[in-house]
Amino acid sequence: MTGKTLLLILAFLLLLLALGVPVWLAVRVMRHPEKDRGMRRVMAEQRGTEYEKGMQKFFMVSYLSTGLSFPVAALLEDVFGMERFLSLLIPACALGLLLNVAKWRFTKEYSKAGLVTTAIGIVLTVTLLIVN
Repeated sequence: MTGKTLLLILAFLLLLLALGVPVWLAVRVMRHPEKDRGMRRVMAEQRGTEYEKGMQKFFMVSYLSTGLSFPVAALLEDVFGMERFLSLLIPACALGLLLNVAKWRFTKEYSKAGLVTTAIGIVLTVTLLIVN
């Protein structure tokens, strides 16, 4: 076994781990919400079953999109040759926007601070893309 083959196998196993753990967390929060720390806090608030179901869906989207953002950042860096900061900033802004929209969609709540932070990140991303 050559060094390149071993490196390729290791990269594949890391990709499976990066994608497998968020899928496992999303399935766990949908099947056993009492085992998830965030869902336990939501259940302790006692805001109703509709809110709890919305937060369950939000946590599922959060786990899956966070897990997907790391491989996307690696692909942006390797395939498109972007610098590391910019390749991490693009998925981070997309993740922030997606999570703000998902929380608003599932729970009818939104965070003004989250929206402002996402807007600043998008402006910074566009500025860096234009400059580079």
